[in-house]
Amino acid sequence: MMSISDILQLVVLCALIFFPLGYMARHFWRRIETTLRMMFFKPRYVKPAGVLRRTPTVQGKAKK
Repeated sequence: MMSISDILQLVVLCALIFFPLGYMARHFWRRIETTLRMMFFKPRYVKPAGVLRRTPTVQGKAKK
């Protein structure tokens, strides 16, 4: 069984390791996020629907 002092030592050790790593990763977060998204998620592309054009037969009512 672990004593309180062992648990506190683990908490301090993890804090000493992960706080500096998190601070350094803050600078590279956008690159990390993009890399993870490309690795694990399929990219979704919006297909262009084309240009909306009215045909000459579709016109408003002509005023007299």
